[in-house]
Amino acid sequence: MIRHPQQHLRPGSLVEVISREGIFIGRGIYNKKSNIGIRLLTENIRETLDRGFFFKKLEQAKSLREEILGIQRTSNCYRLVHGEADGLSGLIIDKFADTFVVEPYSAGYLGIMEWIASSLQSLYAGSRIVVRQDERIAAKEGVSFAKIASAYASHDAVEIKEHNLKMTVNLKTGHKTGFFLDQRENRFVLSQYCKDRDVLDCFCYTGGFAISAMLAGARSATGIDLDEKALETARENARLNSVKVTFQHTNVFDYLRTMISKGVQTDVVILDPAKLAGCTEEIKRAHRTYGDINRLGMQVVKPGGLLLTCSCSGLVSEREFLSILTRSAAEAGVVLQIFQITGASPDHPFSTIFPEGRYLKAIFARVYPLMKNEEIQ
Repeated sequence: MIRHPQQHLRPGSLVEVISREGIFIGRGIYNKKSNIGIRLLTENIRETLDRGFFFKKLEQAKSLREEILGIQRTSNCYRLVHGEADGLSGLIIDKFADTFVVEPYSAGYLGIMEWIASSLQSLYAGSRIVVRQDERIAAKEGVSFAKIASAYASHDAVEIKEHNLKMTVNLKTGHKTGFFLDQRENRFVLSQYCKDRDVLDCFCYTGGFAISAMLAGARSATGIDLDEKALETARENARLNSVKVTFQHTNVFDYLRTMISKGVQTDVVILDPAKLAGCTEEIKRAHRTYGDINRLGMQVVKPGGLLLTCSCSGLVSEREFLSILTRSAAEAGVVLQIFQITGASPDHPFSTIFPEGRYLKAIFARVYPLMKNEEIQ
């Protein structure tokens, strides 16, 4: 639908967009090389894309998190900018204490990173700015983020606090921005159900769910992951919170199959795998994988025990995910009593003009064995 300009424009150029009839549509980021040709940032003809525009967007984002949500009263970390929902398509910014990690998904932020950084430092005195590059995104955008990543280089780690949980965020080896803030409220909610229970945290990453459970009085907690560096940080986090968690470097599928073969069950199981569908071609495989992991996970929950199962694949809808869980429950010979469905923490809003921003599904359920006919008789 885009008639590309005759003159060459570098990837990420800020442009004005007009219709074929010459009517103003908006202003945004243009990149012929990207699969998103234009990212509109404003449809207001009076707004120009200058330093003041980006400062205002960041100021509005801060207002939501602090003046309305009041996250700073319980946590010193939150997502400040969540892409389209905050009017800055292609930009993610996470606040970790006094450090802001900026993750650009669009070449458009290459030339204006100084505007972003100076605005952050004006809004948050004494803050440190880190830019993290994603090589796959850079390749898709046809640019390199290496120069700005070097200009806003990372220190090794930062300590954060969410509710009563303290965590070390490794800014060198951590995934994405370093820590998954979208599960903040789900970690806290689940922990309230874990007192005197044994907890299994699958795909545990740096241990957030398991450690939160122990802080809330869980009897024991085990964390499983294949990322050795994440597990190193997880063990450090357990020490930081003065709790004992058993972390194991192993494949979650194999671990659950072994538990099933030995007849071992536990009180609480958390299933929080990484994104399984990043594009439409991966959706069918994601459905199968979600089905497999949930079928296995349900079988290791004690009768009446709890399951928290999550999907962060935006291409798998809540309706589809619930349908997958229904099939998995039938195959596992159990019934799920779903009592709560949540999503990402409120600092990860979504917009009516970009509903795809609602990506995380978190299903809280009790698990019961399916009664067979002979058992009823």
